[in-house]
Amino acid sequence: MSSTLVILAIAAIACLVLRSRLVRNAVPSSQAHLPGPGTYAFDVVGESHYQNALEAICGGRSEDSAEHRTQATLSLEDSNPHDKQAVRVDIGGETVGYLSRKDGRAYCKQLTQFGHGQILCKCDAMVVGGWRRSRSDQGHFGVKLDLPVV
Repeated sequence: MSSTLVILAIAAIACLVLRSRLVRNAVPSSQAHLPGPGTYAFDVVGESHYQNALEAICGGRSEDSAEHRTQATLSLEDSNPHDKQAVRVDIGGETVGYLSRKDGRAYCKQLTQFGHGQILCKCDAMVVGGWRRSRSDQGHFGVKLDLPVV
């Protein structure tokens, strides 16, 4: 399945969630939770730059690979000097990576088209990897998002 379809589905669900909250609460909300299918199939990029934060989120390293379930926030980062349409992924207030450039652009475009250019979307996430079995046998942490797919 192409990542563009995934991004379109994410943006559409975010808009539906936001609209349902606005109708229910009659108070504008700038956040929406994107319910996923429980597969954690959507990979985050750039985690290698945030290994210390990911290690802290998981409570350190162990001999086994982490499978730490948590919640992530997707934030538009138009002030990013490397990519004006970057979509940052935060866990517990710490940056842990980004959506890929292609996915970030599609995500931003869809949110803007639906009139929600500054919405913060939250989704379930899993921090994986990060084992330390010996000095020469260590794995990097990675982040997988549980985002809706069409």
